[in-house]
Amino acid sequence: MKLGQVWSAILGKRMTQRLLKLMLPDLVWNQEIYGAWLRRYVSKNVKWLDAGSGWRILGEDLDKIEDELVATAGKVVGTDLTLDSLAKHRNIQQRVCASLEALPFAGGSFDLVTCNMVVEHLPDPLTSLQELTRILSPNGLLVIHTPNTWSYLVFLNRTVAKLLPRSLVLRVIRASENREESDVFPTFYRANSMKKLRQLGHEAGLAEESSRVLTAPQPVCRFFAPVAFVELLLMRATMARPFRRFGATLLVAFRKLT
Repeated sequence: MKLGQVWSAILGKRMTQRLLKLMLPDLVWNQEIYGAWLRRYVSKNVKWLDAGSGWRILGEDLDKIEDELVATAGKVVGTDLTLDSLAKHRNIQQRVCASLEALPFAGGSFDLVTCNMVVEHLPDPLTSLQELTRILSPNGLLVIHTPNTWSYLVFLNRTVAKLLPRSLVLRVIRASENREESDVFPTFYRANSMKKLRQLGHEAGLAEESSRVLTAPQPVCRFFAPVAFVELLLMRATMARPFRRFGATLLVAFRKLT
């Protein structure tokens, strides 16, 4: 057995995976939960805009759910500020390169608007939410999935970004999240607590329909099992009611007020 395989089995990723299955056997990936939420709202009569769509709707390895959602919707449009990401989108055919602060759609154009890991990148979230509300039809729905500033993951992300060179930060992201540099964008976290998101939603003319705080899908430091073990303890704690507010991501559905 090679040294790398020995490391993985004793102190690396394979050991972390064993610990994850042992300590959190019922954990469901937050991207999968988000996809299940979308299934509630997507139908053949729905005109859907995936705002900040990048090159896919959900996380990797959820292709089947993505394809089912796109096939079910009456109309699907993707929009993003990065043309390169839009150009390689795996299943949305209608794509528009535009800022969420000024979308080229008439008012009331869509029944459903979704933002998956987008709000944290918005420099002016209120303006963007007002614009997304404008293009929603009466009683239309906005679904947001975004990191939670109360999570230790966001704290680590912000701290590391301040202390380490960007080149090293990108290497850490590649190791922990399997993302390339082109998929890493500046983050502001200006609407990333449940309180702030609700406040901005209200100011934009939206009413909260439902919300959840979700646990992280896996440890960031899964390549080093001793640290991952501590993360797993924190993840398990956020699944208990008293500590749910410290979960990794926020999932909120807002209804447009008519």
